[in-house]
Amino acid sequence: MTPYKNFSQSQSWSSRVRKGALYVAVSALLAVPAACGSDNGSDWEEVTVEEPTKGVVTTVEETEPGQFTVAGEQIVDTRDQSRVIVKHLDGKIDTLSLAQARGLVGSQDTVRQTTVVHQHHGGFGLGHILWWSAMGHMMGRSFGSPAPAYVYRNGSAMGNTASELRRTSVSRTVKVPAKSRSGFFKGFGRSSRS
Repeated sequence: MTPYKNFSQSQSWSSRVRKGALYVAVSALLAVPAACGSDNGSDWEEVTVEEPTKGVVTTVEETEPGQFTVAGEQIVDTRDQSRVIVKHLDGKIDTLSLAQARGLVGSQDTVRQTTVVHQHHGGFGLGHILWWSAMGHMMGRSFGSPAPAYVYRNGSAMGNTASELRRTSVSRTVKVPAKSRSGFFKGFGRSSRS
């Protein structure tokens, strides 16, 4: 006779249950858009985007703990040379690649501030400052959304850097989710990050 095994305490059993639940959840999410349909059968639209061919080195300074401002920007020959130099209050200097800088930007950082409460009190978080500086164009911010003056230490946007990036950019057409949808996803059109 086979001895009784207590599956409720078996770690491998609970691991299988978790994996099975994850599989069911992912399957359900993948099936829902197909079931909702669309207005005319087209869930995608073509848009033209501009991608910089040159890069930028952005220098930011910490003005208060966790608050930053752009101290300078310089165009470099290629995107791969792009980096961020972060000067901290304690004198420490960090150098970040474009990928590392991109990892610091959250969705809340891509929203332009309409009331600048921090302008005279030290600045904004690093992700917000990077998105709205010329470095933001390297991360996908549209050239149609100019940098606000509060991003820069001297209070005025460094338009020459962004202008040079745009002048040397290439345009290409990409497919993105369509703006108009029907069914459950009707309210979830393409959102602009700029």
